[in-house]
Amino acid sequence: MLISLFVLGACTNPSGIGLDVDPGDELVGVLTDTLTLEAVTVADDSARSSSFAQTTFGWLDDPIIGKTVADLALAIGRPTTVPRIRLDAEIDSVILVLPYGTEYFGDTLRPNFTLEVLQLDEAYTDGEYATKQWAVKEEVIGTKTVGRFAYKETDSVSIITHVDDKDTLLKDIPQLRIALSPAFFKELLSEAVDSATLSTEAGFNNHVRGLYLRVAESEMTGVGGLVTFQGVANKTGIELTYRQPNGEEGEDAAIDTVRAFLPTTVQGNSGTFRRLTSSIKRTYTADVQAQLDNPDAPYDALYLQAPAGLRTRVHIPYIDELKDRNIAINKAELVLYTSNDIPGDALGLHAPRLTLYREDIAGQRQPVPDGDSRTNGGSFAGDTRSLWYRYGNWRAFGGSMDEDQNRYVFHLTSYIQDILQGKINSSEFFIAPAAVSDNSVPYFPVLNAGGRTIINNADGTEWKMKLNIYYTQRSVD
Repeated sequence: MLISLFVLGACTNPSGIGLDVDPGDELVGVLTDTLTLEAVTVADDSARSSSFAQTTFGWLDDPIIGKTVADLALAIGRPTTVPRIRLDAEIDSVILVLPYGTEYFGDTLRPNFTLEVLQLDEAYTDGEYATKQWAVKEEVIGTKTVGRFAYKETDSVSIITHVDDKDTLLKDIPQLRIALSPAFFKELLSEAVDSATLSTEAGFNNHVRGLYLRVAESEMTGVGGLVTFQGVANKTGIELTYRQPNGEEGEDAAIDTVRAFLPTTVQGNSGTFRRLTSSIKRTYTADVQAQLDNPDAPYDALYLQAPAGLRTRVHIPYIDELKDRNIAINKAELVLYTSNDIPGDALGLHAPRLTLYREDIAGQRQPVPDGDSRTNGGSFAGDTRSLWYRYGNWRAFGGSMDEDQNRYVFHLTSYIQDILQGKINSSEFFIAPAAVSDNSVPYFPVLNAGGRTIINNADGTEWKMKLNIYYTQRSVD
């Protein structure tokens, strides 16, 4: 058999791309570098936080890509028994509880975040896109300064909870706890509020509206970072404890201690219903904006950004030259090299994982065959560990950051074969960051991670992105 190797490089002048061939191996391997990859940075679509188990929050000032501000809007849920606080009540504590997710991207050495909680100036509504900018009241009803987001499993917290009529110290999952204004909640849930207003879900929601968590930008220095929060039933919400007279007289008079939980996240028949939404604003640098404004020109660097920020569109314009040649694709791998040692890059980080997907002829997103985890497997663990069964073979799809070689590798064997056989009609695909914790291969814009990558796309270097195709030429009878 004649084994041939095609190396497809992302360039307008492919003659400088490829592998050097040892003259002694020319009868075994042949190199052709006439096919190219065309790539450009484009904006990603927006997404809804309700689609994810965790959603992004924070402040990241990336000197290369730009600034990302991810605030959080969340519901104040109606409990089964609505608290009615008397004027003579004493509120012991009001605590906003937000369990952390598993992702963080940003400065881990010198972060310092001043957080502010405000009330929404509109009723919280479900299913909003992360591009929505919420109306917020001016009064700050809770603040907290954190040296870092304690999101790791080892960052469990010890809290006092009421169990069997007594206070007990217990360890709980990593969570952010912010004390809120007692005076604000005393007025919000006062017994003077019309009971009819609070008797229905809609009426209660219109009255309390919801909360808004943000980073105080005026207090931020350095790079910052993006973390994730998750909705956990019976944990994500507001813990309220207060004492008030029971309204009786004489010997029956007493002080009642009332403990209430106002749930942001609830458990329903169809699973967990999370009512917290990222609200994202971005400001891009001139280099990034140039690509967004003029996506037809070639660029030396490609920018990928989460959550739901930037993605790279890649096209293989001349792959049709391989059709009708009766070949079998043995292996196809896309290699993406990161741009390192960028002047002025105070962040110096790359997303730990990328995803890759395509669009069908109707413009709908679809996974590529090699990365279709909908029916062929349900776990992702990186380039060498994530395997599922397809066509009788186990294959790794890829996408994990290889820090030793500063690159990402995707395995696209079935995808390239399907293009050549006409099963897939488009040779265009997209690359974007993804969450390491995601057990599937996402092909929709993600809000469950924050990360960025800068891919080298410069001509004349060995680090230029490339698609290596190894194929077998079938004999013709």
